[in-house]
Order: sequence, then C-alpha cells, then structure tokens
Amino acid sequence: MGTGSMEGEIKVNSRRGWSRYLRHVTRLESWRRLISHFSSWPRRMLLRRKLAAQKMRRAQMQYLREPRVGAIVQFFNKRGNIPMLWRGLQAAAFDEIIVLEDGSVDGSAGIWQKQLQHPNQVLIRTNDLYEIIGYDRAMRYCKAEIVVLLQDDDEPPPNDRWVRRALELFDAHPEMVYLGAHHSMDILPRDPAPEGGEADWTVDGDLQSIAGVFKQRMIMLDERHDAFQFVMATVRSPVFIRRKEFLEIGGFDLDFAPFIGDDVDNCIRIWQAGYKVGVFNVKFRRDIGLGGMRAFNKASFGPQTMRNWHRIYQKHVAAIADGSVRAKVEEANRGLRVDR
Repeated sequence: MGTGSMEGEIKVNSRRGWSRYLRHVTRLESWRRLISHFSSWPRRMLLRRKLAAQKMRRAQMQYLREPRVGAIVQFFNKRGNIPMLWRGLQAAAFDEIIVLEDGSVDGSAGIWQKQLQHPNQVLIRTNDLYEIIGYDRAMRYCKAEIVVLLQDDDEPPPNDRWVRRALELFDAHPEMVYLGAHHSMDILPRDPAPEGGEADWTVDGDLQSIAGVFKQRMIMLDERHDAFQFVMATVRSPVFIRRKEFLEIGGFDLDFAPFIGDDVDNCIRIWQAGYKVGVFNVKFRRDIGLGGMRAFNKASFGPQTMRNWHRIYQKHVAAIADGSVRAKVEEANRGLRVDR
C-alpha cells in the first residue's frame, strides 16, 4: 500500500471519528449519563466503603458446607418478637439459620436482613405461602443434617442445652427421624359422627375428641429434664428432623397446606417407613405477641382443621384402626426401658 493511500485512509477514519464524537456530545442522553456519573459519585464511594467493611467482617466467618444442626423460623408480622427470637437463636449456636419471612408489612424483613450476617444465615422472603409450603421450600434449601422447625411466637431457652440434648438423642437413636418438644398424642379411631348435628369438643382425662372428626390420647412427659420417649405423633414447635431421611420419604404433604395437621401425617408416615418419632422436654414460652395463624386466619382456621383431620383419617385409616403404628411405638418404648 502506498504512502498516499495510507494518508487518505487516516483522514477518512479521522473524519468518521470526529463525526461519531459530534453525534455523541450533542445527544441529550449522553449529557444525562455524564451528570448521573458525577452526581452518583458520593453514593458509590459510600457503597464501596460499606462493601469493604462487609468483606472484612465476613472474611472472619467461615462458611460451613455441611452444617450439623440448623433452625428454620416461620415468621409473619411479629416485629416486636425479633429481639427475643434472635437472642434465642444466638444462644442455641445453630450452624445454620433460615428465617422464612412470609410477606410481613410491619418492617420485619429489613430488621432480619440486618441481623442475618453470617454466610450460613439466610432470609427467605415469600408472599403468604403460610406454614407448610414455606417449611417445605426452606427444608429443601437447607444444608443441615438435622433441622429444627420454630415459630415466631415461641421463645427458645437462653442457652444451647436443649439443642445439645436433641443431638445426643439423635446420636443415641439413629433410627429416629422426628423429635418433638411440644405436646404429643396417640391417634385413635374416631367415634361416629352424630346424626342430625355437629359434634362438640369433648375432654375425658387425657382423651380429646370431636365425634366424626378425630380422637386422640394426649401424651404427657414427666418433669425430669432428661425425660424422653417414643410417641405416635408430635406437633411443632419445636420439632427436630433428620432432613435427608425426611425428604426421602416425601417430605411435607402439600395437600395439607396452608396449615394444620401435616405434622401428624409426617409422624405416621415416618413410623410406616421404618423410622421412629420421639419427644423430649424443653422449656419454651409460647404464644408471645399479637398475631399468628389464629389471629390472621380466624375464619379459615376451623374449616381447615376439620378438613385436614378428615384427610388424616382417610389417608391413614388402616394404620390407625389396626393399631400397627401403636404397636411399633410400644415396642420402641419397651426397648428404651431395656436400654436404661
């Protein structure tokens, strides 16, 4: 290529570059971007300082790939309970914490986001999924070997002894998948529904029933701090679960959604799968703070309870009627007495 040709090409390129420059500087959008760049400078510097401080803090926190025990907290519009819950979660020293923030409108999500700083602490923000679907989603997200399900209106003990005791029981009974610390029951064949009217709630000693709906014998542990036994069913919270084994038998049955009765179904399925369900003593303060399922869902609570108890008896009619699960519980407790 000759010298003249090269000079001509340089001039053409120069004119093209100058033309592009003129088009650029005369566009309103270009000036807006320039102004935005300079006006956002203070905010960018603030974010950089915050990110640097955050990275420094988190560099000192080790992410656990295989946490032993984790907590899943179901939460909805109980902002005033966050300090109480956070103290309990910290005292328990969980390896992993997942807060299920189910669409609160009281500013709770922002407070939880500030609290959950460790790499193994997670905030899941959902939109009115209620208990069962929320727990199911979180259980499948969780990495812990053993997970405890907690509620937003229960105050955990101010120490980690209850968690260590639960882990001791799981180690002592590797076939146990479900360990409750609330009330437990023996599910019995229900009485026939009365003709021409609705049945009343009846209580006779430790028996509770509504004819045509359900019948159960309540299981009361003694007051010893180390009291433990196997039971047919126990309800949350708290409930400790071996996550892998629980998911292998199907996890939560979402047909019970949005709430009530799924924990009874969980326990019967666990026994039928060859595993065990237990209960032990933990001192929780319960029903703290305004709100909760019964406050926000008064109209649907009763019908949902009736619907799901009918589902339990339809699904497990043989296991309840023939006493097969009850026999497994009795056999497990006989073995427990021998071990002692």
